Amino acid sequence: MAFDATPTTWIPDWSEDGTNITIPLATFAELTAAEADATTGDIRKILYALCEKFYESWNDTVTADRPTRMTLYKSSSPNVSTGITTHVYQFRFENEVSAQDVADEPA
Repeated sequence: MAFDATPTTWIPDWSEDGTNITIPLATFAELTAAEADATTGDIRKILYALCEKFYESWNDTVTADRPTRMTLYKSSSPNVSTGITTHVYQFRFENEVSAQDVADEPA
């Protein structure tokens, strides 16, 4: 197989109607409806759930099928004294200089 750029390859429940994108809440294992609520939710938990989902999709993709001009990295550092684990996500994109858009994959 080869790299597939379609959104549903990376987020199977993704949909769009020309104006809005929709992703069911159940897509994100780390996110509850209360945490995602538009007025009382927590943006930190939303962003963490998004990063986890994208990294999970990346990690589940066979290396040969991953893009070469977009890479994702995650590192985790547990602190046994505090009981807190720090996660660092790194998203790297190679952009075309003239358009500032993600560069096409090499042929």
